[in-house]
Amino acid sequence: MRREDDIFYYENMSKAADLHTCVQNRIFCKCPHGAVRRHEKKESGSYRNFSGKDRKIRDGNRGTTGFNKRAVMLLFFCMFSASIVTTVFFYRQDKKQEKQFEELAKLEEQDRDNISYDGSGSIAPSLPLIDNPDCIGWIKIDGTTVSYPIMQHDGDGEYYLHRDYNGEYSFYGTPFLDIRCTPESDNCIIYGHNINSHKMFGALHAYSDKEYYEEHPDIRVRFGDNIYTYHVVAVIPTTTSDKLYNFTDIDTYDKYVECVCYMLDNSFYNTEMSNTIMEGLHDDTKELFFKKYKFIMLSTCRSWISKDARLIVIASNMAR
Repeated sequence: MRREDDIFYYENMSKAADLHTCVQNRIFCKCPHGAVRRHEKKESGSYRNFSGKDRKIRDGNRGTTGFNKRAVMLLFFCMFSASIVTTVFFYRQDKKQEKQFEELAKLEEQDRDNISYDGSGSIAPSLPLIDNPDCIGWIKIDGTTVSYPIMQHDGDGEYYLHRDYNGEYSFYGTPFLDIRCTPESDNCIIYGHNINSHKMFGALHAYSDKEYYEEHPDIRVRFGDNIYTYHVVAVIPTTTSDKLYNFTDIDTYDKYVECVCYMLDNSFYNTEMSNTIMEGLHDDTKELFFKKYKFIMLSTCRSWISKDARLIVIASNMAR
């Protein structure tokens, strides 16, 4: 080859070295000696050699990213499946307990149909609805969903907080009497969960409306063979620190009057029974008024406000 041809050849090869073909930010160029080199474009706009080692790192990172995505998707699927299984399980458990309570309520209602109420207490034939010595009574509010056994477990005041009347786990729990109380207490405190659709003591929140009270003024409670009719006295929004939770049995007239006046003063509204009690407070002697009225206090939560928020419905009858 002539020297002129060599010069021409190398000049053109130098120009060819500057020709780049870009595919996905990777530059392929043909070098003067025929070798094909690959370059990767940096963010700065310059190029660097894309070696085999770089490819391994890139491919390894790509594989790790793919594995992480699959792991996250698998974890999400497992959590979703577990939530469905749990939801179905508790739904079936709730329906089972609802059915059991409905069947018990029918039996209890049939028994009550044969009883003549005298407004305070009457002797009722024994009916062993539940084969459990912890079942000490029954509470019912006509025209509502409230018709449940009353439980009390010796040594554990919250035993039935999440147990059914057979002692098995239940999210609903079962209404239970405060462990400090007996059926003869001046104030029997009964606890029950606030469950949607007015289940358990969820129906008590309707008493915030006076019209609802006027439609459901009475609460019937059965302790053993005695059935009592209580009349709603007060409906009070409160918290677990309220001093009424310490009102169970009162030994002095002053403390008794203090508790009675407190519940009357803090109620959403006055009732027929609260007016009667107030009249007796002004007209009766101390000896006559002291423990003249017995009370029941139904307590349920207001969890949408706070974990300590409560609503209590208090009812009374004449003890003597």
